[in-house]
Amino acid sequence: MPIVCKSGLKDSEVSALESALNLPLPSKYRNFLRRMNGCYLAEPDYGQLPLPAIDDGVISFDRLFGVVPEEQCNDLVSFNNEFIGELSFIGSVLAIGEDGGGNPYVLICEAGREGIYYWDRTHLHESDSVNGYDIAEQNGCGHLYAIAEDIDDLLVGLVSALGGGVVMIEE
Repeated sequence: MPIVCKSGLKDSEVSALESALNLPLPSKYRNFLRRMNGCYLAEPDYGQLPLPAIDDGVISFDRLFGVVPEEQCNDLVSFNNEFIGELSFIGSVLAIGEDGGGNPYVLICEAGREGIYYWDRTHLHESDSVNGYDIAEQNGCGHLYAIAEDIDDLLVGLVSALGGGVVMIEE
């Protein structure tokens, strides 16, 4: 399965991104952006990650955002400007990707909650009998589920979940 990525950002571009987001990025995420400016799955255009905290035990994965101003649905700044305010009760949070159905992956840098979470923004898993969320929704924003310690852990989990034949292709 191909994972298509864009060329990484320069240090100055990562710094400009931090300024635009008004958020210092963790070093592992900064390094990820230097390696690749977002990525997405191709053929098929989604994969599944294990999440035992919900009934089906899996969630979809479509892409990680990059700095792509001409593609609002793939752009870190545009996506966060539009949606991240719904999580204003969490400090230092950034939407970094999506499942393809409107449920983002978020990076939380707030002390005591650090990590990457799946944000069930569309309430896709709201009625599951198993619903072991890690951060309860407020004001109807949807629950959040911890899925990885950091971006490197998420990528390792993704490659593992996709099985053999994963190939990184630069766009």
